[in-house]
Amino acid sequence: MLTIRGSISLLAIAVASSVFGYGQITLDEILENMDRVGADLQSMRAGLQQKKWTDILEEYDEGESGRFLFLKDKQGVYLRKDIENPTTNFLVIKEGTVLFYQPSIKQAQEYNMGRHKDKAEFLLLGFGSDQAALAETYDISFKGEEEIGGQKTYRLELKPKSEKVAAFFDRIELWIDGEKWVPIQQKLVEPTQDHLLIRFEDLELNPKLSKGDFNVKLPKDVRVIRN
Repeated sequence: MLTIRGSISLLAIAVASSVFGYGQITLDEILENMDRVGADLQSMRAGLQQKKWTDILEEYDEGESGRFLFLKDKQGVYLRKDIENPTTNFLVIKEGTVLFYQPSIKQAQEYNMGRHKDKAEFLLLGFGSDQAALAETYDISFKGEEEIGGQKTYRLELKPKSEKVAAFFDRIELWIDGEKWVPIQQKLVEPTQDHLLIRFEDLELNPKLSKGDFNVKLPKDVRVIRN
């Protein structure tokens, strides 16, 4: 039977937890939840909003919007980013090849990523990345809870351990959805402190996608530059 003294003790613990943060989620728990979801993640579809910050000007550009697709199978990883506003362009990464198509100037650039295939992984950080692989490449810290679009998120900061990765990004920040356990926002910060802020909206995990969804049909009058 719970005594008055026991009730007061439980109340004191509850108050202390709210005031001092006892019982809050830990970094290990966040990473374990991400691992659990990532183990079953084969595809993803989302709306996308992105904007670029120029540090010397202390301002963002007008931003872009579109959609983002991801598919993983035995042959590898497939990415597609379609920007619809303000100017249409398509970026597809598959089978180690990058295609960037700009319909407005009737031009497409195509090149083999070769030894730089890992660059594509920056767009997928947190989507199926297991914590052992992340910890090998980054020092990871938990920066607290934030609300984005009415959704509770946990902000993680990833600092590259190697000079190779640090040459691209000083740090990467991920806002992890507290229900789906994948990033709904990414911040890719360059050594100059310029950064790209990407928001994923209406995110679907494991929608039915095929390799055909990553094909871009180029009109005959498009100039293709191959590197």
